[in-house]
Formats: sequence, C-alpha cells, structure tokens
Amino acid sequence: MNIDLQFTTKNGRLPLDYRRVMLSFFKKSLSEIADGKYFAKYYCCPERRNFTFTVNFPQPIFSKSEITLAKNEFRVTFSTVDSNIGYVFISAFIAQIGKKFNAPMGNTYILKNVVQKNEKTVVSDSMLVKMQSPLCLREHNNEGNKDRYISVADNDFESKARDIIVAQLLSEGFSESTVSKTAISPIDAKKTVVFHYGTYIECSLGVFAVNGDKSVLNYLLKSGIGSRKSSGFGFLQFIAEG
Repeated sequence: MNIDLQFTTKNGRLPLDYRRVMLSFFKKSLSEIADGKYFAKYYCCPERRNFTFTVNFPQPIFSKSEITLAKNEFRVTFSTVDSNIGYVFISAFIAQIGKKFNAPMGNTYILKNVVQKNEKTVVSDSMLVKMQSPLCLREHNNEGNKDRYISVADNDFESKARDIIVAQLLSEGFSESTVSKTAISPIDAKKTVVFHYGTYIECSLGVFAVNGDKSVLNYLLKSGIGSRKSSGFGFLQFIAEG
C-alpha cells in the first residue's frame, strides 16, 4: 500500500534530522487510535516494522544546521507490502487531518490530505530504480558491538548489499531458492552522509539495477530495501523493468 501525506508548515525551517520528527508524528498518530494498541504493537515490541517512507521537499536549501523550504509545505510517501499495516496507518493518518503537530525550530505541521496511490507491479526478473530515500546498509559486528555502514564508495558494496538484503528476505519467509538470484548494482550512484539520531551515517543515492525473482522485486518495491527502512531509508522509485 502506498499512502501520500500532504503537510503545510508554520514556517519553512526543518531540522536536518527530519526523519526523527516524522517518526514522532507516526508514533503520535498510532497512539491516538484504538487506545494506543497499535503504537504498542509497532513501537514497543521487537516486531520487525515492515514499511518505509520518504519525505519530499519543495526546492530545499540544506545548510549545516537546518533545511529551508521554498514553500511552507512538504509531502511524505509511506509504503508497505502488508495491507494490514497499511490500513492501520492510513486510519491513524486520517484521524490527524487538520490537527497541529508541534515540531522543532518553532514550527507546526498540519496534515492536510491523505491519498492512497496506485502501485506498480513488476512482471520480469529485473528492474531499474532510483533511491527516493538513501539506501542504508548496516552490518553489525557482535564482537565489539559495532556497526559498519556500507555505501557505493566501498569496494565490497555489491557483495555486502546482497548479503544484507538476502538475510532480510529470508527472515521475511522467502525461500533460499527464491532469493538465490537477488542482486543489486549501482548504475549512476554516489555516496552520501546522512544525519540521523544525532550521528552521521554513510548511505547511497542514485540509480540502481535490482535483479531477482519477481516476487522479491515486488516486495522490495513496496517494503523498501536495505537497513533502517522504517526510519525513512531505502524507498524505491520505479523507473523501468526488464
């Protein structure tokens, strides 16, 4: 399910860590329906959050400390492969229409409209996509409890990306035979550094080729790709297939 959220703002200033602000909005939305049981389900339990989102700004200007918008508005696109999750979130979002949401930098966001959008279905075993939100690939090392973030600047990008994506697909119930041909290759991509929860993490932006079983490709299109998807990373824009 693909859901478009249209916001207006009191002023055109947003923090660099805007994904964290949107997560606060999601949590507030869920906490105010069904006596908060869905907030508890998705944010208090270790259950995997099978959704992603991207934020679209009108002609943004980025500085070292904030983002300035050309207009006092922005859009969020929320996507999930799970229709049950989609219906819960769209109900929560609709309940927030017209309400003020207090945000950093003396700002206020108001959700003006919620629209369910049509989704693309892939029928072949390859697709060309553009990252609408950065591709985050996190490799956790239990020894030392450290994380490594991998981008297209790393020589082992393709092999590490495949390992991480395949492991996630297997955890979601795909069989080893189904995910065996899964691969991702940069076509016109670059490294970027993203400020998230008080730290800078290495990610990738640009155009990629993704290969694999069509069930896998359709799953990735709707649920996102890579790590930290539910925090606003890995949102795919479909370009072409075959």
